[in-house]
Amino acid sequence: MTKKDFDFTKAYEEIEEINEWFQKEEIDLEEALSKYERGMELIEKCKERLKKSKNKFEEIKEKYEASEEEDSS
Repeated sequence: MTKKDFDFTKAYEEIEEINEWFQKEEIDLEEALSKYERGMELIEKCKERLKKSKNKFEEIKEKYEASEEEDSS
């Protein structure tokens, strides 16, 4: 999954699947380490995407607030 085609929904679903896997009573240590690393990687990518989305929302809000201020002048 490259940055360009990152799918937040699919990443979140995969994180949920990893979480469910860890709920099993018996887990393989090597597989657990691998899944943990993958989960952390996905979480980091999701955080980055959320941060970008938040910034975009703020840009849009500022744009329209500035537009409203111009209209009221």
